[in-house]
Amino acid sequence: MGQKAYLIGIRKMRESKEKALDSLEELVLLSKTAGAAVSGKVLKNLKSIDPAFYLSKGMLEDIKKAIYESGSDIAIIDVDLTPAQERNLSEYWDINIIDRTRLILDIFATRARTAEAKFQVELAILNYILPRLKGAGIMLSRTGAGIGTRGPGETKLETDRRKIRQRISHIMKKLRLLEKTQNLHRSKREKHGLSTVTLVGYTNSGKTTLLKALTGSGKGGENKLFATLGTKMGSIYNQKNEKNVIILDTVGFIQNLPAFLIKSFKTTLEEAVNSDILIHVVDPSHEDAFNKSQEVVNILDSIGSLDKPIITLLNKIDLLPEDQVKFLQIKFEQLTGRRVIPVSAKTGKNLGLLKEEIFNNLCEIKEDLKWCV
Repeated sequence: MGQKAYLIGIRKMRESKEKALDSLEELVLLSKTAGAAVSGKVLKNLKSIDPAFYLSKGMLEDIKKAIYESGSDIAIIDVDLTPAQERNLSEYWDINIIDRTRLILDIFATRARTAEAKFQVELAILNYILPRLKGAGIMLSRTGAGIGTRGPGETKLETDRRKIRQRISHIMKKLRLLEKTQNLHRSKREKHGLSTVTLVGYTNSGKTTLLKALTGSGKGGENKLFATLGTKMGSIYNQKNEKNVIILDTVGFIQNLPAFLIKSFKTTLEEAVNSDILIHVVDPSHEDAFNKSQEVVNILDSIGSLDKPIITLLNKIDLLPEDQVKFLQIKFEQLTGRRVIPVSAKTGKNLGLLKEEIFNNLCEIKEDLKWCV
């Protein structure tokens, strides 16, 4: 059985209660993905941020009592804390405190499979740890298993800042080499007349399952957050059975991703920047689907990819009644100003229509494609 975690959601000034509750429910899913058993949760309305504890003194006492009564092993808070705030809360509540970013990094540490993903995760964790080094290195002295202690041999890391910076420099060199390799592969694809299409979307929107359904490549997706961290790919063929298009799957997005985490995954996200077309995969079965799709748009904007042709896809339509799918399709078309295609990667419905849309878009943007009519 996993650690018992008490979850603390925060509703900031001028933030709707619905959005704060949705973020808290996402924290529940993140915590369970990390292996925690949720022992309790609370949503606190915050008027102002205390520089020392983030929360007000009254909230500190209320939550301390709730943590004790729930028998929790850790507390997870749905914000990013400063090193001082994290340390002060941990001492005040006498329990290990995990903020939102650390929780996401913990999940990443268990998901990384490829060398590229492992380097990216380690870089992100080291950038998170570096400003938290203080005194004897409390953040690095934790032993044992559990959320907040996983990562690239974290307990063996020296607390010396210089050595950690050296490790960061070493990883960045490795990632630059991987980036050069990716650029070489990209050049070869272009030389052979291959086009690239990148799947982007909120985590757990079904991108990996879609890649498998379209190309037959790789394993089917898992019902987990951040199932894919590195880059996966497969091919689709035109009517002449020619291998003309490479489909790439990338790391899923999530709201409030810190800038340093996006930077750590630069080599993976470069595929979206350099792709010919983006397919924005949306899970319409989620009640907050549009806001989640907007989070993806915001991240694409931050990495300079919004100038690409984008095909918006409503995946998982097998989970919804047909009339609701139609309603959502019209709504998304009105909101995005572009055609929206409803599909089911699970059943295969409308995948042929999606392929047709991909080839039509490529023919519009690439005049030299021999197979375009």
